[in-house]
Amino acid sequence: MLALTTLEPPQEAPLSGDAAATGPTHVNIGAGASYLPGFANVDIADHAEISLNLSTDPLPFETSSVDVVYSAHTLEHVDDYLFALSEIHRVLRHGGQFFLEVPYVTLTKYNLVNPYHKHHFNEFSFDFFHVDKLKGSAVEENPVLFEKVFHVFHPQGGFRFVPPPLSGWCRAHLFNTTRAISFGLLAIKSPHRRIEVTAAQRRAMRNELFRLGASRVHYQWVDGTRVAPPPRDRVALRALKARLWK
Repeated sequence: MLALTTLEPPQEAPLSGDAAATGPTHVNIGAGASYLPGFANVDIADHAEISLNLSTDPLPFETSSVDVVYSAHTLEHVDDYLFALSEIHRVLRHGGQFFLEVPYVTLTKYNLVNPYHKHHFNEFSFDFFHVDKLKGSAVEENPVLFEKVFHVFHPQGGFRFVPPPLSGWCRAHLFNTTRAISFGLLAIKSPHRRIEVTAAQRRAMRNELFRLGASRVHYQWVDGTRVAPPPRDRVALRALKARLWK
């Protein structure tokens, strides 16, 4: 088993516009409504920095070249979820971080009845990509492996105040207790290269998930058209990163 993974603040990412050419280390998948400054922002929408179909198009990045992938409320829309996930796994380095948020499976309003939601998720969704859990249970042949570091439930309404273990019983037996679930995952490139995670590293990843979620910037609208703001210059980008990491 490998030594403990070191989780450090991300290195400076390429500027918008240069991402695909220079090989980004940070990628935001699902940039239709908002984008992440300093990330390569990918979406099927034409106005995205990198426009492609996650169901059919490979990500335009080298294998094992990306440190961080962030995705919020996107993978449930993708027709070929396994292809998209395999591409995310391919471009992440060993131990690379994958943060995502998706609707929780038992949310009926705007999820189970949504014709554009093709897949559903709960706290066990990534057990199917863990070699000691459910990997291979479908006799599948793909190299996708992830270590789940944590998951976070996002309860709704009065269920926010229900303590465990009652909250777990509610999720298991009732609809509409939880609106979404977030994950922090590490890419594993070989079943023989395992990663152990300390409590401090788990806390650091949780904090990074919430930081990235709060850092998303919505596109501007000009004459009824959604457009991205002009790319930041390097001085402005460094200043933004300095503020975010305080």
